[in-house]
Amino acid sequence: MPSVNNDLSFPSTKITSNQSIMDEQCEEQLHIGILEIQGGFSEHKAALIKAAQLMGNEAMLKIYSVRKAEDLLSKLCGLIIPGGESTTMGLFITRNKMADALQDWIKDEKHIAWGTCAGLIMLANQSEKQKIGGQSLIGGLDIVVSRNYFGRQVNSFQGKVKIVDKSLLKENTPSYFEGVFIRAPAVVKVNSPEVSTLAVLPHSSKEKSDTIVAVKQKNIIGTAFHPELTEDLRWHEYFLKIVLSVQNH
Repeated sequence: MPSVNNDLSFPSTKITSNQSIMDEQCEEQLHIGILEIQGGFSEHKAALIKAAQLMGNEAMLKIYSVRKAEDLLSKLCGLIIPGGESTTMGLFITRNKMADALQDWIKDEKHIAWGTCAGLIMLANQSEKQKIGGQSLIGGLDIVVSRNYFGRQVNSFQGKVKIVDKSLLKENTPSYFEGVFIRAPAVVKVNSPEVSTLAVLPHSSKEKSDTIVAVKQKNIIGTAFHPELTEDLRWHEYFLKIVLSVQNH
């Protein structure tokens, strides 16, 4: 996984404590939390800022660190769950008694959650290839994911992801995305018609069909790859636009 500088700050956008968040409404501000357990949360922060700048919403964006249950205040509009090691993340969430708070927060459909790589696993209702003893999942996406679907760390790769959802296709941009897959999962089964496929990895000679690597169900998004490790901001723009659209209705 990418190295992370926990002290990284971005002077153009306010990254603050959670004390003042109770006084402001999502209609006036983009309050985004990032679950800072593992993974590239600094990279997600940087990508969110750049995406907000492109959208002209930089002044609205406020980013908050989420590491305990009380950080999940109702005024958070969106939450990103970065990659990492899903078993370790599950243990951290359980030991810090965050599971109920996360599940309750996500149940409010005005709250938009996005999990990348291990974050996708955490947001799935079911997971294959778990370690002995299983692992705790947050749930919400009615799918089955397979951990390390493409292999271990040495099998990590970058590949062309075919974008299926047209809302991710901007004018004069390609219909594919350079996805970074690091010990990545994949969606092996969809259990509800409410789950829509956002992107797939086109099948190879080893695969009989395309592999689902990005999905959305109501207010929950999951990607098997790491958009924060590329310069392509379409996924972060997509996330912020959904947050804005929900808050404006």
